[in-house]
Amino acid sequence: MFNIYRKSCYILAIFTLFQALIGNEGERWILADYLELKDAAAKQDAYAMGFLSLVHAHGDKGQDISYADALSFAESAVMKNHWLGHFAMGYLARFVPYGPDSGKVRLHYLKAFQDPDGMMIRDASKNDPIAAYALAEIFTSDEVRPTVIPDLKMAAEYYEIASQKGYGPASVQLALFKLHSIADPGLGIAKDLKGGIGLLQESAKKNLPAAHHYLGRCYFKGIGVEADNDMALVHFQAAADRGKSLSQLLVADFYAYGVSGPVKLDLALRYARLASVQEQEKAMLKINEYENLKQVEQSPQEDITTPSNEFSQTSNVVPMVPSLPSPELPPPPPSPSSGTERLPSVYEPSVQTPNEPESVTPPIVLEEPKPALVVEAASNGTDLRNSAKNAYWGKGQSVDLQVAYSLFLDAANTGDAESARYLGMMFMQGKGVTRDSSQALYWFDLAAQRGDKLAKSNLEKLKGVLGSR
Repeated sequence: MFNIYRKSCYILAIFTLFQALIGNEGERWILADYLELKDAAAKQDAYAMGFLSLVHAHGDKGQDISYADALSFAESAVMKNHWLGHFAMGYLARFVPYGPDSGKVRLHYLKAFQDPDGMMIRDASKNDPIAAYALAEIFTSDEVRPTVIPDLKMAAEYYEIASQKGYGPASVQLALFKLHSIADPGLGIAKDLKGGIGLLQESAKKNLPAAHHYLGRCYFKGIGVEADNDMALVHFQAAADRGKSLSQLLVADFYAYGVSGPVKLDLALRYARLASVQEQEKAMLKINEYENLKQVEQSPQEDITTPSNEFSQTSNVVPMVPSLPSPELPPPPPSPSSGTERLPSVYEPSVQTPNEPESVTPPIVLEEPKPALVVEAASNGTDLRNSAKNAYWGKGQSVDLQVAYSLFLDAANTGDAESARYLGMMFMQGKGVTRDSSQALYWFDLAAQRGDKLAKSNLEKLKGVLGSR
């Protein structure tokens, strides 16, 4: 009897050792190179197909972000009814060309989670890092509620499992939990700036675009590191050049406003156009904004004594620095009663959520109440417009968009075309006024009727954006 028992123990030990050596599928593909994955997918390995989809969606294993390639592999995995294919399809439903469509996100996530055979749950129970990552993403998804109740503590635990086994996208997510006010004693999630930065840095060494993107934000905001615009641009650029659209918009603003180095409007336009594939409306607004800057830069400023280049490095004028809002960085966890706040995710969905959508528009700097700006009596619309532009750009004074709006309105009412165009831009971008597309259309149209060519171009582009919704 003792010998039988001892033999059984030996067999169990050997089996356990074998399992430890071979690991699971998720661990296997995390360690594999891209060509191995491609070869396995070509041999109809459904797990490899689904994982390749995430590789292209995240920009993993040295690949640039490509949602088209990601979609192709996800569809192949779905054809084999693999849970990872369904999860990948849900993830991709947040992006062009498969989305944004919150209904598709919910549909595919639930197909993965509610698989009758429980394959994803089974794999996660075996500490498969990809299954753990997928579960964590589903637990933090707004779209799946209330069918699957978000559980931030459980999500953090699963992200940590995947992170410890070397899955970079999970490490990025775990870093966001540690860095940004998702920390809550009741949830057992501790804020850890040092740990969060460390995770991002390790993921950045793998050249993950999301890791570079969030490191850029940390350097820009001084979160866990000393604020450094140069380092922020380095990381934003690394993410932008690998296809991350929000980083492309941020890099565009850095170049447009000389945040770290000289103004380069042509480069700003280039990055804004790259971003237009995923962020069409935001990118179109930025493109129009930069085209206006170019026109201002190139036009004579006979009424202004400062250099004609609006953002000359020799000018005494300080350019507006872009504010980098971070709705995709986790907000405080929702209370049990609210259930409306957006939960953290590396995918930064374009799907509308109850929170404000991200904007990279330079901030509206409204100073503390001060004496009203004294404007010399204007004899015509040109004088009013020039005074308005001084307030708008901060020429010889602080930027004051409220004063600028009032003066542009007065000038436009005298028949000034350029002032009408500026009003269109202010309404389109929400600068000094509430963003209102109908008002933007009205003022662009009025300016175009008065002969302003740039207003005509803006009008056509805005109509195209609104017509595509």
